[in-house]
Amino acid sequence: MHTIHKLASYTALILVSSLPLSFDTLADAEKKSQKASSVASNKAVAINKQKVLSEKLQNLINEAKGSLSGTQQALISLSNNDPKAARVLLQDVLTKLDILLVEHPAMVLVPADVEVDVVDYVGDAKTLEKQVKQADKLLDGGHLQDARQLLAGLASEMRITTVSIPLGTYPAVIKAAIAQIDADKNVEAQKLLEQVLDTLVEEIEVTPLPVLRAEAFLNKASEIEHQQDMAKADSRAEVLKNTAAAKDELKIAELLGYGSQDDFALLYTVIDDLKDEMHTEKSSATWGKIKKALTNLKDKMVHPGRSK
Repeated sequence: MHTIHKLASYTALILVSSLPLSFDTLADAEKKSQKASSVASNKAVAINKQKVLSEKLQNLINEAKGSLSGTQQALISLSNNDPKAARVLLQDVLTKLDILLVEHPAMVLVPADVEVDVVDYVGDAKTLEKQVKQADKLLDGGHLQDARQLLAGLASEMRITTVSIPLGTYPAVIKAAIAQIDADKNVEAQKLLEQVLDTLVEEIEVTPLPVLRAEAFLNKASEIEHQQDMAKADSRAEVLKNTAAAKDELKIAELLGYGSQDDFALLYTVIDDLKDEMHTEKSSATWGKIKKALTNLKDKMVHPGRSK
């Protein structure tokens, strides 16, 4: 079983990417009291900064998206034998791109469209393991289509697709197309626009959702262990509850094929080490190992692919 969501807005991506997934430990009660107002102020500044950056990024995408749309509309106008309309559109495209080049001279690719697709598996590790075995049996028995239907639901990921305009070459082709229109060479201008649209760069980045959930559970466990107002017994129970949930999410990621057994083995081991080292001098070092192992795991499995 799985659910599918499609988010066309880049704002959704900003919100997802800014989830609190760090392993920062809590300060003691006295320091928290002394720094409460300062922390609140810093948090407000950080939120405002994130909002400003998000708005700037969205504006940049909107400008680039307008340039891409203008190019496509100009191509349609030329196909309809309306070079005047095409020229107006292309001149607007060129103006937008010139502004982007001035404001972002070092930018090679400017995102013109960002789409976030989320496919989320619903179920626990035990259920998934049974489904994987069932799919293996179907494949071994030659029931390819039955296995295909079952495997179609075995995914849990956030897929971010970004279509970008290459600023190093795109504006020059638009200028050349305008020149062709001015010379009454509309067919040549049409060919140039078709060619420049083929130079768009599409990048796809896939992030497994169970790994993000595992990271959130581990973050929560780290915070609980360092809470000063909790009894050690209660703290231990809550920490183990969250680390167990994290391991279950990691097992789901492993079963779904977002890494090999060896990729997950070290992380399982360091999480288990916490059982004996919780509330000891070794605890901090263990959490450091967990963070490092999780970072290494994510580096192996989260990587963008590029096409076009």
